[in-house]
Parts: sequence; structure tokens; C-alpha cells
Amino acid sequence: MTRLFVYGTLLSGEERGGLVAHLPRRSATVRGRLWRVPAGYPALELSEDGQPIQGELLELNDEGILRALDLVEGTSEGLYDRVVVTAQSARGQEQAWVYVMRPPQLRQAGCLPTKITDWRQLSARR
Repeated sequence: MTRLFVYGTLLSGEERGGLVAHLPRRSATVRGRLWRVPAGYPALELSEDGQPIQGELLELNDEGILRALDLVEGTSEGLYDRVVVTAQSARGQEQAWVYVMRPPQLRQAGCLPTKITDWRQLSARR
């Protein structure tokens, strides 16, 4: 089973959450830092000494979902990278894909750092 950790617009109830609403999900965290892209959506920078970032682990039964989400997340344009991360859930540590920005991408996109660990604290939808 393939997993995807989501922390922003793909969260349940968020702007793009409907794209993956049919998938089983559960709460999880990864270590890092949340940034705000000027267009109003989040970016995650992974860091082992970062804060536990709140999100959800999605269970994917079709790898085609990842390819479709790659288009949505702009991986071919270099906006986000999809990488493997260790997420912490009630089941323990689990490997999952996640969309992240690396420092050069954060600078190029003009991202601003935040002090939050849960995107829903800034989301306009809440």
C-alpha cells in the first residue's frame, strides 16, 4: 500500500481535499517547517530537528493518483518535489510520499516562514 502525507490544501475539508476525499486517511505528523507561499497555500520544508507538522496519511491503492497529484502540485515545473518521508502516526513510524519545497524553491517562490504546525490554523476555509 502506498501512502501520501498531506499537510495543506489536500487535507480533509480544505480547498483541494475533495480530490482525495474518497481515500482512507488518519492523523499523522512529520518533522519540518511550514511556509506560506504568496498565493496563499502552504509549503513544507523537511527537517529532522523541525517541529511536528500536523497532517493526514492517505492510503493510495492506485499509483495513478500520485501521477495526477504530481500535475496538481507542479512537480514537472519544479514547484514541489515528491519525496519519501517517515511519518509518525498512532501505528508508529510509516514511510509515505510527501510534496515539499527545498530551500531554493522556497526562495524562488517568495515563501514566508510561519510558526504554525497545523496549516488549518491559517487556512481561510476554517
